[in-house]
Amino acid sequence: MIHYDIIAASLALVVLSCWIGTLGAWRMHKPAQALHYLALPTGAGAIFLVVAVVLETGWGTTAAKMIAISAILIVTNAVGAHAAARAFRVRKLGYWQPRKKDGVEFIPQRPKA
Repeated sequence: MIHYDIIAASLALVVLSCWIGTLGAWRMHKPAQALHYLALPTGAGAIFLVVAVVLETGWGTTAAKMIAISAILIVTNAVGAHAAARAFRVRKLGYWQPRKKDGVEFIPQRPKA
């Protein structure tokens, strides 16, 4: 009985993380801020889903596939968020690399040819 309670709690945490991520992304004023909330469903939600699948099916091919899918979700979320933030910056400013007027502390110097 406790086994199914843990599975239900894990699935409830998956749903909760998805809702919090959705509401947080919806409430943000800037698109780059909303990107941070996408990590919650793809990170914590995926991990809790793996826990539920492993508890339900045991360690086997299903659990291995779920772990692989969750790892891919976590990695691609970071890559996708970076690409989206870069696209937002290029659309707003017209360039990607920092310039002196941006107020960035470190601006790499290009060697003079």
